[in-house]
Amino acid sequence: MTVEEKIAFTLKEASQTLQFLKDDFHLIGSAALILSGIKIDKINDLDILTSDRDSDYLQAAWGNRRINEGISTDANRFSSKFASYKFPVLDIEIMGALQVNRNGIWERLQVTEDSIIVVGGFEIKNPTLREQKRILQ
Repeated sequence: MTVEEKIAFTLKEASQTLQFLKDDFHLIGSAALILSGIKIDKINDLDILTSDRDSDYLQAAWGNRRINEGISTDANRFSSKFASYKFPVLDIEIMGALQVNRNGIWERLQVTEDSIIVVGGFEIKNPTLREQKRILQ
């Protein structure tokens, strides 16, 4: 299975729940780069940026899939309502209301430029390459 097929398979399975989210949500990270045409051979999970309330909804809906909750690898730089969920091909990490610490000031990460892409029959917002570059800096 190619990395693109893994992303499509996982999004298709997750779409049964993601379709009920109330607020905008975005694919970010490696999967977003791949779906924007950047060649990456391997990814471990899908990162999805959601609102606080949609993160709560997913925690309730996917409770039986939860791997961990509230664990951050870089708590000095990032803060969110975070949880990882087990899916058969790629796990999904949800970052609800993600904030980034820039020079001692916590700022909510907002995606300002995106496009809708269809993956596995499911529409998801993907930041533009320019926006992804801004997010990663």
